[in-house]
Amino acid sequence: MTFVSIVNSFGRMSLPPIFGTPTANVSAFNASSFPTTIRPEDGTGESSSPNIPFSAGGMMDTILTTTGHVSPLAQLVVFFYKLLGTQFGLDPSMVLAILGFIWGALKIGSQIHDYTQRFIDDYLMCAMYISEDDHIYLHLMKWLSHHPSIRNNQYLMAQTVWKSAWEEEEELEDALFWTDGGEVGGGNRMYLNFANQAARSSPRFVPAMGSTAFWHKGTYFRVHRKKESFVNTHSWGGPMKDLEEIKVSCFGRSIDPIKELLADAKALYYNDTRQKTTIYRPRVKEQRRDHNMWQQVARRPVRPMSTVVLDSGEKHDILADVNEYLHPWTPRWYASRGIPLRRGYLFHGPPGTGKTSFSFALAGVFGIDIYVISLQDAGVNEEDLATLFTKLPRRCIVLLEDIDTAGLKRDLSSESDDKTEDKKSEEKGKKDKKKKHKSTSDTSDGESESEVEVKPKKRASRKRDAGKKNPVAVDGISLSGLLNAIDGVASHEGRVLIMTTNKPEALDEALIRPGRVDVQVKFSNASSVQAGELFHRMYEASRHNETSKTAIAEGQADKSNEQPVAKDDTEELEGITAEEMKTISEEFGRRIPEGVFSPAEIQGFLLKRKKVPRRALDEVSEWVEATMRQKEANSKVSTVQ
Repeated sequence: MTFVSIVNSFGRMSLPPIFGTPTANVSAFNASSFPTTIRPEDGTGESSSPNIPFSAGGMMDTILTTTGHVSPLAQLVVFFYKLLGTQFGLDPSMVLAILGFIWGALKIGSQIHDYTQRFIDDYLMCAMYISEDDHIYLHLMKWLSHHPSIRNNQYLMAQTVWKSAWEEEEELEDALFWTDGGEVGGGNRMYLNFANQAARSSPRFVPAMGSTAFWHKGTYFRVHRKKESFVNTHSWGGPMKDLEEIKVSCFGRSIDPIKELLADAKALYYNDTRQKTTIYRPRVKEQRRDHNMWQQVARRPVRPMSTVVLDSGEKHDILADVNEYLHPWTPRWYASRGIPLRRGYLFHGPPGTGKTSFSFALAGVFGIDIYVISLQDAGVNEEDLATLFTKLPRRCIVLLEDIDTAGLKRDLSSESDDKTEDKKSEEKGKKDKKKKHKSTSDTSDGESESEVEVKPKKRASRKRDAGKKNPVAVDGISLSGLLNAIDGVASHEGRVLIMTTNKPEALDEALIRPGRVDVQVKFSNASSVQAGELFHRMYEASRHNETSKTAIAEGQADKSNEQPVAKDDTEELEGITAEEMKTISEEFGRRIPEGVFSPAEIQGFLLKRKKVPRRALDEVSEWVEATMRQKEANSKVSTVQ
């Protein structure tokens, strides 16, 4: 059905008379089809009410009648024009005028609102802008997600928050679900099931894009979130990047309320992370920006210093040294004596002896973060390394793990070649002098000048050939690049540098000279006494905490109508007294050979028996014998675990 047929069908419809005038056929669009006057129902041509409709004749009727023959759209306009006039008693011209007035009023009102808002923002409010790249952005977003007025706002944005094992511990304790694992004849053994954990974890609610207002400490604040796209300038034809910016504003000419709000947000953020150590790594090359080249990769609870297997005297010496270095008065002392404010440590020893663990324990004691750099990272070159060192905070730990495997070698090939060629040229010059003893002094001077000019060319060609034979990682990190980043002219001061290695003899002397490495700490395999201390620390802490954990598990099992795991292991821990635990620990230490096993190996053995100390004591002798045979045979397959 075409548009013309629809209009014609409307025209053939006869509408009921409201004011006594029959409806004319729309198909005949001429001047006679419009009544000159709309009459009332009594048939008299006189008006008995002041609300008599308008006169239908006039210029508008003539225009509509003339254009009605031109297009179907004009016919539809004529139809609605007649419908308003004949059925509802409204003047279409007046309706159009009213609609135009409303549209104009809305436009004028919108302009007035924009000008008023701009005037308020410029003269009655103060604002502060925060970029998504800055750490304060995370602080503010977390604070806003906890604010009551924001959480009850009408417009919000939901975000999925990926939590670590430590952050979701409380949620797990509130929603434990047990299952038998589908095992037939398994008895009372029950197993945890986390299938519904993702559905039960709640998202984080933050202000939506645009403006959101709230009150805090009697002050009216407004947060405006805006995201813009920028072209990646680090590479030609790079992809677009979205960068968000937050504008925090409040009434008044003082910006102090906004500063107090940011201080509260920062306090909330660091109050949650006070007992945790944050680990940072370099961002992906495409995501790096000049002011934010590090990204947070993990946050874990502070590691107690007592859990590190190291001589207590050496522990206290290192703690005292780091404490003195991080003291606020130390920079002035160093500056007055012209000494760069740097401190370097080298932790060396066999694998699994606690080098990295001691680094994390140091960060936990002093409440500073750890920045880990891998020299084998293909996305980090010498220029990036120098920039990363300049973007470090005032107090932090820079950790370079396994420095011996980074492939840092001094390029000595060109130097040895230069010395050899110099000797050959000198010998050749002496022979030439003996053969040409009758030559003039001018000629000899010309030859010497030519030799001097030829030498640099030969050396440059040799260096190019050496580069082809032994390339030094064009995009990698060389030894000189690392040394310049550590203690170059533009290197960063105030950080604690820790390097770990399994083979200190393989390191270059320039890397570990005094000034770059100030303290060397040797980590060795565990002694019998240290093995006993490790045993006692693991089971004594478990014995104190097991009672409360058992009560929580039983309560959760009652809620889910399930039974927790078997209590045999728990009952063994609860039945051991402190004196008996000390005796078992000493006996365990005596069964461990002196300096043969690393703390990591002993800890791995105990973790498989973390709730059965008596069984661990009974099986340790067999484990020691099997592991000793494995080491003698240089095998990597464990027969007893």
